[in-house]
Amino acid sequence: MLLLLAWGLRWIALLEVPPGWRDDDLIELYTFSWEILKSGPQLYFAGASGHEPLYHTLRALLLALAGLNQASARWLPAVCGTMAVLLTWAIGRRLFTREVGVLAGASVAVSFWGLMYSRVAIRHIGVLPWALLAIYCAWRVLQEENPPRAAAFGITIGTAGALYTYYAGRVVPALLIVALPFVGGRKGRWKPYLTALAGGVLLAVPMFWAASHIPGADARVGELAVPLTALAQGDIRPLVQTTWTTLGMAHATGDPEWLYNISERPVFSLAGALLLYIGILTRLAHLKQANARLLLLWLGAGIAPAFISLPPSSYGHTILALPAVYLLLAMPMKAAARRWRWTTIPLCLLTFALVAGRDLPDYFSTWPQHPAVRFLYRADYRALAEHFDAHPEIEAAAVWSLLFGTWDRVAVETDMQRQDVALRYANPERALVGRTEQMRFYLREGERYAPQFQALFDAAPPIEAPAGMQGMLLTLPEPPEDAVTADANGTPLAAQPFADALALQAVAWDGAALTTWWHVVGHLPLPPETLIPNPPPPGVYNGPRLSVFTHLYAADGSFIAGDDGLWVDPYTLRTGDRVVQVHRFTIPADAAGGPYTLAIGLYDPLTGERWLRPDGTDKAMLSEPAR
Repeated sequence: MLLLLAWGLRWIALLEVPPGWRDDDLIELYTFSWEILKSGPQLYFAGASGHEPLYHTLRALLLALAGLNQASARWLPAVCGTMAVLLTWAIGRRLFTREVGVLAGASVAVSFWGLMYSRVAIRHIGVLPWALLAIYCAWRVLQEENPPRAAAFGITIGTAGALYTYYAGRVVPALLIVALPFVGGRKGRWKPYLTALAGGVLLAVPMFWAASHIPGADARVGELAVPLTALAQGDIRPLVQTTWTTLGMAHATGDPEWLYNISERPVFSLAGALLLYIGILTRLAHLKQANARLLLLWLGAGIAPAFISLPPSSYGHTILALPAVYLLLAMPMKAAARRWRWTTIPLCLLTFALVAGRDLPDYFSTWPQHPAVRFLYRADYRALAEHFDAHPEIEAAAVWSLLFGTWDRVAVETDMQRQDVALRYANPERALVGRTEQMRFYLREGERYAPQFQALFDAAPPIEAPAGMQGMLLTLPEPPEDAVTADANGTPLAAQPFADALALQAVAWDGAALTTWWHVVGHLPLPPETLIPNPPPPGVYNGPRLSVFTHLYAADGSFIAGDDGLWVDPYTLRTGDRVVQVHRFTIPADAAGGPYTLAIGLYDPLTGERWLRPDGTDKAMLSEPAR
């Protein structure tokens, strides 16, 4: 029943909670797991500030069988979360009583903390089954009279698995080393125990060797350990602040990130926190017992990473403490059962109801409905994908978002069942993309857009749109009559397309900004698109591969001002598309007086290579538009 509860809660409402895809979900799916299928296994991933390979490799096997979809993306974290529930029960039963094991396991199953990491596609929850296996087997080797022979092997496998899954797993060997003198054990057990532990660490040596040979690959620890950096410079205040905040995460201030929590929501209500602290006090009162020492050591080691990193109270950084916290929550039940046996079941049910009654509504209702969460998880893009699936008559559309980018497009493509919708993406503050005939446009509600587009949007007839977006039918505007359509030599701009693919049609100055009109006349000679994790691996470029430059020059040839950028996704452009871009200049007050000359061209920001026109030039030179 416990496993069914855990498994069911990790699969129910899969498309609604979380409400969409986070960057980290997509990055781990596409640039790690999917990349393994294309390029083979790796010992270490240098992207995204460094990633261990085991979790991504296991999921790659699943993707090979089922493809990349909602179920295959969530299956492994659901399994890991369910295994964490099972092993929490097993450890509680082995160290204490079956009531403690059942209550702790059931609480993990329904906890906000446990559900959060069991239902997102990132690797954090993957460390728990390995770490719990190592702790379970370590206890059996040290304390049981006749431990099974496989127990030592479990220490090795659990330690190696934790190290190969998530950087918080590096706490596991440290915990087990300290546990030997602190927890103690039966005579003669230290040798097989340390041998098994050393075996697990040695298995991880190839990964650490590979990471050490990639400059800057293991950057995550340095990025997060801001309090330690400050301490090295003589400032102890950040360390004190993060430690104090983390110590209060049970009752005062939880994880501040909306990504993984209702911001600053503590782990427990006041009643739940009181039970936790009673559990801690009861274990402190029984320090002569090895199980009490192990549990308190485990708690301290599990939350320690949040002392020295940002943000404080992070549920991800303290993921190893999750089972220990709920085991301690169950400790008062153990004490009550010893004195008044008849109270065991009612008190366990009451404690379970205390956790479930708060955490389940908060996770399944309050958290996913918050605007910050819906924005961070691209809920509107999931709704957009469902909208296109429900309307097979839609064959083309344009999507606007201030945060438009590769991962927005990937999020829609991952959710959408259809593959025949031609979507374009653009930043509404800077660009329009469409065709000469009417086309469907979708704008995220509340997005800002260029004032030059205001009249156009006001006149556009509205259409049905998914939640979180507004839709309209739009025809791209033609250049105004006073727009410049020829270069300084009188040659029509449209007659000289760049790379025989993208033609500049017209340029106009409205007194506040420069507007350019472009026409896609052929296939864009872009390099093959490669999905790059963010942050990218050291030395790997992760920027655009096509940009427009618009530069103003004085009569003497000196540079006055410029504005570079392409605010549409070039990989979504098709022959016949039109693009309207807004370029903004800040002309210095001490700039030389006009007339100015305007240079416009295209280039690859990585290589600096410019796209050429049929006449061999790399830019259109225009006399200054009227200002």
